[in-house]
Amino acid sequence: MKLLKIEWLKLKGHPFFWIGLGLYAACMILLVSKAGGIEWRVDDPDNEAGQKLLNFGEAGFYKLPYIWQNVTYLAGYFKFIPAFLLIFFVSNEYQYRTYRQNIIDGLSIGEFYTSKLISAFIFSVISVLIIGVNAGIMAILYNESASAADYFQNMDYLLAYFAEVLFLMLLALFLTFLFKRSTITVIIILLYYFIVEPLAGLAIGDPISDYLPTRPSREMITQPFTRMLRLDVAFKIKSPETFSYHFLLLTFLYTVILGFGGWWILKRRDL
Repeated sequence: MKLLKIEWLKLKGHPFFWIGLGLYAACMILLVSKAGGIEWRVDDPDNEAGQKLLNFGEAGFYKLPYIWQNVTYLAGYFKFIPAFLLIFFVSNEYQYRTYRQNIIDGLSIGEFYTSKLISAFIFSVISVLIIGVNAGIMAILYNESASAADYFQNMDYLLAYFAEVLFLMLLALFLTFLFKRSTITVIIILLYYFIVEPLAGLAIGDPISDYLPTRPSREMITQPFTRMLRLDVAFKIKSPETFSYHFLLLTFLYTVILGFGGWWILKRRDL
């Protein structure tokens, strides 16, 4: 509790914490509320123009139980906002030497590292709460006749999203301890996530590429658009009923490995 209190006081006292969380919350509110209005054209022989406009709302974006998959999949594109916040705060510990001062003042290296893990956990929980509350509100508005059981069906997608965000938090923490500079860490994490590992995956091929570090977390929640656009029926593609528990376990495994990796780096670094 002492470490939680110390870390929370550090976070809440910094205006950038509230600015970053406000930005993330605003993105999630806009995402969830406006995604249903995304339109596309489909062939319609009964229409004079031969086509008509449909939108995600009409395709069932907000319908239970699929709303949990739909929202968490899209939210995955914004998970870098809390990760970059964590990078900023941890790198500041090095830049302003507060890490060194904390150790001098009696905090052990283990306690300092645990406090950073607590920060990663706080950011992950807040991220899930923001997306969960927004999705829950839209589910209530668009599913008036749903029972209580309907709301809980597929809600475990929030667990998958938590695992996805927590993994990225620990990856960000690991790289920040490794490079100490926020700018370098952000560049490295973006290059690896979007360029290096995808290219490595193409070179290696399936199924080995499924075991690359970020692959399980990024592939755990599958895209919902083939189901929403009825492409699964048209092309006889079976849409998954839930997320991959195999990828969930791999994600947690890599999260633990990154956690120990960050601890290993910190223990061997000079103050």
